[in-house]
Amino acid sequence: MADLLPLDVIAGTRVRDRPHLFVLGCYDRRITFYAQQVRALSLVHALADQGYLRSNPRIAVIGAGAAGLTCAAGAVLASASQVVLFEGAGNLLSLQSTTDRRNLDPHIYDWPALDTTDPVADLPILDWQAGTCRSVRDDVVVEFEDIAVRVGDRLEQRLRHRVNEIRQAGTGYELAFTDLNAPVGPDRERTDRFDMVFLAIGFGLEPQETVPNIQNSSYWSDAGVPVGEFEGRPAPRFFISGNGDGGLIDFVAAGSTDFNHAGMIRLIASHPGIAELSPIITAIDIRARGVDSAGQRFDFIAAYDGELLDRLRAIGLVDAVARQLRPGVHLVLQTLHAEMFEVTTSTLNRIAAYLTIKACGADPVRSFSHLQSRSVKRVDPPVPPEPARFWLDCDGEIIGADAVIIRRGPLRDDVRRPFADHLAGFEETHREWLERHGDATLVPKLSRAARDMFAEAARAADIPLSRRVQRQAAPHVPITVQLRRVRDRIRWSGGATPQDLVRSWDNDQPFEIILPDVPTDLGAAAGAILRVACHAKRATLRAAPAQWRDHVARLSVDSSHAEGMAMPVIVAGNPGGGAQDPITDDPARFARQIHTVLDSWMLGRLNDHLERFLVNREDSGHRIGFQVAQDLREGMRATWAEWRVAFEDDPALLNHFLRLLTCAIDDDGDRDAAQILVGPTKFGAIARGTAISLAIAAVWQTTDPKPGKPGNLLRQRGEAPEWTGHGCAADRIDGTAMSLCAANYMWQTQFVILSVQGAIEVARIAERAFAQVETQQPSLSETDGSGPVMMWISREFIDAMAAGTDQLAALLATIEARHFSSLERAIVKGAEA
Repeated sequence: MADLLPLDVIAGTRVRDRPHLFVLGCYDRRITFYAQQVRALSLVHALADQGYLRSNPRIAVIGAGAAGLTCAAGAVLASASQVVLFEGAGNLLSLQSTTDRRNLDPHIYDWPALDTTDPVADLPILDWQAGTCRSVRDDVVVEFEDIAVRVGDRLEQRLRHRVNEIRQAGTGYELAFTDLNAPVGPDRERTDRFDMVFLAIGFGLEPQETVPNIQNSSYWSDAGVPVGEFEGRPAPRFFISGNGDGGLIDFVAAGSTDFNHAGMIRLIASHPGIAELSPIITAIDIRARGVDSAGQRFDFIAAYDGELLDRLRAIGLVDAVARQLRPGVHLVLQTLHAEMFEVTTSTLNRIAAYLTIKACGADPVRSFSHLQSRSVKRVDPPVPPEPARFWLDCDGEIIGADAVIIRRGPLRDDVRRPFADHLAGFEETHREWLERHGDATLVPKLSRAARDMFAEAARAADIPLSRRVQRQAAPHVPITVQLRRVRDRIRWSGGATPQDLVRSWDNDQPFEIILPDVPTDLGAAAGAILRVACHAKRATLRAAPAQWRDHVARLSVDSSHAEGMAMPVIVAGNPGGGAQDPITDDPARFARQIHTVLDSWMLGRLNDHLERFLVNREDSGHRIGFQVAQDLREGMRATWAEWRVAFEDDPALLNHFLRLLTCAIDDDGDRDAAQILVGPTKFGAIARGTAISLAIAAVWQTTDPKPGKPGNLLRQRGEAPEWTGHGCAADRIDGTAMSLCAANYMWQTQFVILSVQGAIEVARIAERAFAQVETQQPSLSETDGSGPVMMWISREFIDAMAAGTDQLAALLATIEARHFSSLERAIVKGAEA
């Protein structure tokens, strides 16, 4: 309400001839969780500004919804008053506590205005951001309870207290209420006196049966959201009665295969090209409000058809919505008036419903119909019967439906009835106030003065930051852990478990890792910690630099097996905060726990990248870097599905595969040198190496990950002896570039797959597409030293991948033939010698 003066705000809420009795949000037009909060804060600020709170009146707030809760919190912070909050339900924000399938968004109701897709409410108290009803409710209630703790007895919550009457008593009011927590009897009925009363009673609940013999499911329950088709009906039929915001949202939900409220908002509000249509949509809304203020009805469908439809089709939004719809769905929207949409509803909800209508109309197996009728009655099925759960008579037209959704609003009169004497005439005077101030009341805004007042009051009361802000700040606050030697075991303590260290990779959570001992004292746990730190963006080792620097450098920045490894920061000193929740265990067990979680993280990221690459041809960052034909991609995907299951079932198999993928040397005596390389820094090499191995395995078909030495792959060759293989994406071997030393290295497997681009430089042979290194050792039976089939990325390989499975199979067959031909020549040469 930025355009309203404090006196204007008070004038729109006070009850005539009832000093210090205020009605909050119950008769306004823009009814959202955020708007009700803004109205509450604006009113409390206006009262403080005009001196109403200077005497610290005793205040009653009736209703613990968004408006009442915010009003109570604001009043207790803005004054030294005692505030009593009355709520008939057993918990705060009871309506929002029951659903995860509805979304609350602070600004989207005002779309397509600028910044309405901003998910942050940005309120000085009781702040939140867009999310499910339950998550928003939990955030707001937690902050409210923080305020209650800080102010103590000045804020009293009377839950399960139903206010039955307000009586004028001198300059104040006496409230008569029922304490539902007390046993039935005289003690249940009580009274209390207050100087000031806020009515934040909301709008009541929906009736259980708006249409006789049809049970309503509350809008605010998960059961009230239409679910996906589960009965196998080829043409599900939905009947939706009511065209308020709830009715329009559920109309879209009924048409959707799997309704996602937040997803629907994103689909429309963020669709490419929709921003260019905002001026047209806004102009239609302005015209509609003008027609409505003149007492006439506006035909949105005609306006949208004439000014928007072609443009919506051109940007692909109608097609995008069509892809979300249930196959064969039939929708009926019943309204009281001939005009399908109301001016009081959200623009986004109207557009979503309109798009759903047009998407149904463009599909011959889907349908939509609009039915205007004043009454809906449930009737018996026709004779002979037809399959439908419900049969309805709508002013003489009989409609069959599998599901009926009634959204005609709550029982407002029920919640207003106890206060009818005070509210008589308020609706009319409030309507005049709304018309007088126009757009300033349509989209309530919190003034800078109000914002500053509550922010300062919250600081003065030492109110903790909102959960939203805490979540934003949490990733920037380091978590401290400590490892220290205790005899032959390791004592782990601090703010995270060994499994939690993966957060430093997953969301760049900063860690302070305190290491009072030398590396050798920590055993295998030291290597696991270094693996975490070397790939984390914000991990600091708190250790003696002289004792740790050389050891860490050898495994990271000076690694003889990799390029581009960074050395984690090593800082002396103990910052503290790492002594809580200690656990003691064997160093090797800690190491296994950490490596297992890190390997699982790598598998998840690898799976995400490979799936996008193999299904949609996406290759973010050009990690894989080559094109693959459709048939080969399908074979690779099937092979990967089998590998992934094997990796998920056997963590040791996954660890071995990844370790040998990043390092050519499989030395149990210095496993840390290889293990430390497996992480986000080397993800590109791991993704490329896995993709190459999958391509070859998809052609060979009987190639799988191998659990132990030698190598990390195993190829079954029918009746011929099986082959061991080494899929390797290492940069170096013992400090020498892979391209310079691979041909001369003593591989221990029958085949080697290298993710090296270009030629392997070998003095003894010319460059070949998939080069095979000739051997001077004649034995075909020996597996060690008999000369492996060596394969790496080249132009011929890239071309074969792009051409398809047959071309790659032919190339691999040629390579095998060269291999055996070379061995045969070597045998003959040895015999002649």
